[in-house]
Amino acid sequence: MFIPGSSYRRGGQPYATIGLIIANVIVYIYTSYQNFLLESTPQAVYSLGFTPYLLLTDPRVGVLRIFTSMFTHADILHIFFNMYFLYLFGYSVENYLGRARYLTLYFASGVSASLFHLAFSSVSDWSLLVTPAVGASGAISGVLGAYLILFPNTKMSMCTIIILIPLCFPITAYAFMILWFALQVIYGYFTSTTIATFAHVGGFLTGILLTWLVARTATLETRQTTGMSLAEILGSLGIVFKGKRGLGKWAKGVLIALIIAVLLGYSYGALNTVAQSPSAYIVNVNANDQSDQLLMVVYSGSVYITTSQVDAVRILVNRLQDVFFYDKTGANSVRNLQETYMTTVSGVIVPVELNAEVKYDQTGILESASGVMVSRVVNVNPYTGASTIGPSIRITFSMDSSAISGFYTVALLDVFASAISALTIIAVLKAEEASALGEEISQLPFI
Repeated sequence: MFIPGSSYRRGGQPYATIGLIIANVIVYIYTSYQNFLLESTPQAVYSLGFTPYLLLTDPRVGVLRIFTSMFTHADILHIFFNMYFLYLFGYSVENYLGRARYLTLYFASGVSASLFHLAFSSVSDWSLLVTPAVGASGAISGVLGAYLILFPNTKMSMCTIIILIPLCFPITAYAFMILWFALQVIYGYFTSTTIATFAHVGGFLTGILLTWLVARTATLETRQTTGMSLAEILGSLGIVFKGKRGLGKWAKGVLIALIIAVLLGYSYGALNTVAQSPSAYIVNVNANDQSDQLLMVVYSGSVYITTSQVDAVRILVNRLQDVFFYDKTGANSVRNLQETYMTTVSGVIVPVELNAEVKYDQTGILESASGVMVSRVVNVNPYTGASTIGPSIRITFSMDSSAISGFYTVALLDVFASAISALTIIAVLKAEEASALGEEISQLPFI
């Protein structure tokens, strides 16, 4: 783990940043006191977290959840590192932009992060739509983007631990930010991490864009007031200063390449969603008195249904065949199923006995179902990944589905994310217009 520290700070006390930290801590105490402040309760995560499909089915609740999720954190480490980064980088950003513009940037980045996260479901995994997301990371990513534009060449200390030995080394702000951003893009595209990495991406890009739009005016006003930057003042006194303001060519090139990768991903998501014309449904499942909500997406004649963290629900759904959820030949009918078959779960062949009554709508989509399944559990070793067949299990279940209207909103949000990405490229190309005059102070050898 790499932990940054000692960023350049300017101005007075960052009261808005401190206020945000206090608000986050208060909410965390409320959501975690039952677990001795170690982690928030599942009830808190589900009731306050941003579950993306709500923005499609109940926009009022969905918008409210975007804001409540910004103040909700999963566990003690989650909130600690988020608040550490917020104070570390928010200090100077708030003082340069001013409280009102800083808070606007913060919340706008948080909203954009949630929209990027929802849109990424068409690129990555539809299960994102039913998975609650919590944390201030998206909004804080916007603060990081602002810091990159304002103070790219300031020095920081980066620390890590190698074989129990702490190792610290200096690094410029732009190098740290670009490395961090690259990891978000890579992890988002190539790993199945539960971290909402593209929410971070959305917040970061929005922070860059908004800061460029706002701060270039402040920078121009400062230049008009002083007549020149600090480096130019020193030069007029015969002191040759070689420090830089703004992002260099290499930094811009790497950053733009990463943003293009993001732009292409969301463009693909928009085109893919329109081409496949998917239909989406929320499936409410009760299995052995354990309940969960799943997402079912039907496109191009295929069925995709998300898995569950609830054991009985997961075991049930993993053994049901696609035709159970979507059967064109069963449209507008009620079917009594008595089936015995073999299926593969985690590489292990297991027997399934199914007795169920299933009602299908006019298109062949499961409308409701109830019944009993008898199968075998599959045990997966968490360390080796090896799977072995386990004991028999009997599951009594019921389920029903409801359609999600406005699913093409996902494609529109893909377009939104693509547009933000494209505009951010322009902001990066002209980043020096917004870089803070006075950033050079941190580079002087006598400071």
